[in-house]
Amino acid sequence: MSPAGARAEDPVAGIRRVRVRLGPAVAIAAHHYQRPEIVALADFTGDSYRLAVEAAASRARYIVFCGVRFMAESAAILARPGQEVLIPDPGAGCPMADMIDAGAAAAVLARLDTLTGSEVAPVTYMNSSADMKAVTGARGGSVCTSGNAAAVLSRFLDRGRSVFFSPDRNLGWNTARALGLDGSRVFTVRRDGSIDGTGDPSRAALFLWDGHCHVHRRFTVADLEAARARVPGITVMVHPECDGPVAAAADRTGSTEAILEAVRAGGPGSAWAVGTEAGFVHRLAAAMPDRTVLPLRESYCMNMARIDAAGLYATLRSVEDRLDGGTGPLYHPVTVGVSVREDAARALTAMIDTVAGAR
Repeated sequence: MSPAGARAEDPVAGIRRVRVRLGPAVAIAAHHYQRPEIVALADFTGDSYRLAVEAAASRARYIVFCGVRFMAESAAILARPGQEVLIPDPGAGCPMADMIDAGAAAAVLARLDTLTGSEVAPVTYMNSSADMKAVTGARGGSVCTSGNAAAVLSRFLDRGRSVFFSPDRNLGWNTARALGLDGSRVFTVRRDGSIDGTGDPSRAALFLWDGHCHVHRRFTVADLEAARARVPGITVMVHPECDGPVAAAADRTGSTEAILEAVRAGGPGSAWAVGTEAGFVHRLAAAMPDRTVLPLRESYCMNMARIDAAGLYATLRSVEDRLDGGTGPLYHPVTVGVSVREDAARALTAMIDTVAGAR
């Protein structure tokens, strides 16, 4: 149940009222894929990388994270002592992150070490559990995002290290293509344990776990062709979690942040068909009505949509109650064990250092 009185007031009005009262004690972070009303109420928005960094830098005692759970875990990993991370709906998960766990990753890495005769470096997409990030950090690997995957992969490949990339195969494959990696040295590790490829896996540069994002797997080459027929001259830009043929056929690929910046820079009169979460695309269209912005297909992340104004209001009210000396529960703390946090922080810090070094 919500704290007393949380249901008696319009949630958006209540959030604004409580937010003013709480002041700097609270920071609301929202991912780009959140509902428009949540984005409008946030103190800062961004993709998973930006939110992890900004949450860690926040001076707030309570960080209310409006996104899926792995994102809130990343904020909790990087949070300073005394900070608490809360998520309005703990059921907001990520199916792709659930496609591999730490035990499976450790077993795969041990097998690949034997196969290649060297220690394979894990590179783990931000869209993963805290446990997966911890396995990565414990082996000296790195987390990455869709925006910095090329820089992170290059860090290891340029040193002659083989890499196990998980959980999203498409991001790994599209990044390998962008880097010009020989396809005969890229292999897919299936969830049944089989390894697929055209060359000798003992000489592989890159092993890709066979996970995917259901939102981005829905886009097809036919969708691109339909968009171009509908609006001649339209620029098609897709997220690198899309299937390889879709990314290859698009005019541009890029992270959520890169898509946002590209549409902004396109200027009035430009036309865009965007292959990513449709709610985000519709919000871009509403924010920039002087250009044409269309979703390549209506594909939504329903886990992101679990965060709503009622849940955010209840969470803020629980903080308000706590700061007023109440003894009710906070809604809903995200905690990460000490050993997991330490190892996961190494993987996140490795990503942050790589990005800083590439600038």
